[in-house]
Amino acid sequence: MGRLIIIGNGFDRAHNLPTSYEDFKGFLKMHDYHFYQAISRYIPEEDLWCDFEMALGELDDYQIQQDNSSFYLDYGDDNWKDSAHHDFQYMIQQELEFAALIPDYLEEWIKSINTDVRPVVSSDTINRQCILLNFNYTDTLERIYDIPEDKILYIHGKALRDDKLIVGHHAINRFQEGSIPAFNAPEEHGKYLTIEDEDVRIVEALEIIKDYFRVTYKDTESIIEKNRYFFKSLADITEVFILGHSLSDIDMDYFVKVRECVSPWCRWYISYYSEDDKCNIEWLARKLNIEVSMIQIPNL
Repeated sequence: MGRLIIIGNGFDRAHNLPTSYEDFKGFLKMHDYHFYQAISRYIPEEDLWCDFEMALGELDDYQIQQDNSSFYLDYGDDNWKDSAHHDFQYMIQQELEFAALIPDYLEEWIKSINTDVRPVVSSDTINRQCILLNFNYTDTLERIYDIPEDKILYIHGKALRDDKLIVGHHAINRFQEGSIPAFNAPEEHGKYLTIEDEDVRIVEALEIIKDYFRVTYKDTESIIEKNRYFFKSLADITEVFILGHSLSDIDMDYFVKVRECVSPWCRWYISYYSEDDKCNIEWLARKLNIEVSMIQIPNL
């Protein structure tokens, strides 16, 4: 008999740790307001700080082209100069430079959080005999619950280990061929301009935008393959506890893989905080074809 504990951000928040993306927003505004402005400019702010990963896939690619269209000069324009061959692409690239820096700012933020708090889950539930799949970047499990690091898979990296932290959307269609309309595409036809239709400046600008979506994409398939031996080790697991995870669709591939690897007689326990969480749990249970017991973290 073995137990797998899957840990999400709600677990840290149940310990009153400031690990919400709203807290990340406050950190950025205080420590680098320029970066905060850059990341907020073309991503809907109402989504960005409540569902950060999903929001990264909602960059307004049309608006970023429109706002920089003054650098897209006609070849016969009186203000034409040689740099106009590249100005439009360069400005868009500058606007999107923040994407590559997101993991660095996440690491800096997580390292600033003091995880010296009291445990809220009993050692009967979380202990050294468990295997843990941790979606958080913090050291809460090691520091507060005295779990050895070799019993924990930090699936998206650990900040204090200086890992390159993994964060991203799951909208692979955003960087596939024909996925991004040029700013001057005829809207009445819903036309997506192709390489054959456009000059090289447009083609290069669209490729820069696609690169943004590539950089901010979370490749769960590759992450699972990289950690295949961990998942293979779950064959004897007969209990799965999911604590504080939002069960977002972005991470669904991981849950499907766990379901494939654990014992077919496995019992599942999933924590909830709100009524919306209960709906998400019911959705996951249908998706994985499992029976679930709903629990609350303070009662464990």
